[in-house]
Amino acid sequence: MSRHLLHLIHQGRKLTVVAGYDRPLRELYLHVIHDNDADPHQEEAFVYDSLGDPGLDWTDINTVADKLASLGIEPPASLIEGIFLDQCFNVGNRLVEHHFDRPSVVLHAG
Repeated sequence: MSRHLLHLIHQGRKLTVVAGYDRPLRELYLHVIHDNDADPHQEEAFVYDSLGDPGLDWTDINTVADKLASLGIEPPASLIEGIFLDQCFNVGNRLVEHHFDRPSVVLHAG
């Protein structure tokens, strides 16, 4: 499974976008998580979880882009492109962190 991360502040809240390609399922996934710095022992609060939205076509990269847009999140192009390429080349075990102001960083390319 590939994972693409994006940390941002959206509407005054710290969010983390986690998205990627799940090779065994041959589907894309998307999680938007509210980061809670106040209590590190508190569970992650999902703003959005694609597992709860099975009616969408998670084999189409546009679903990821459209869902982020509907949440008011405009990711850097490298995030959508990276996920799409992972899907095209059946990539797994890849971890990439994306940034708005600098190039993305591959943290693991196993």
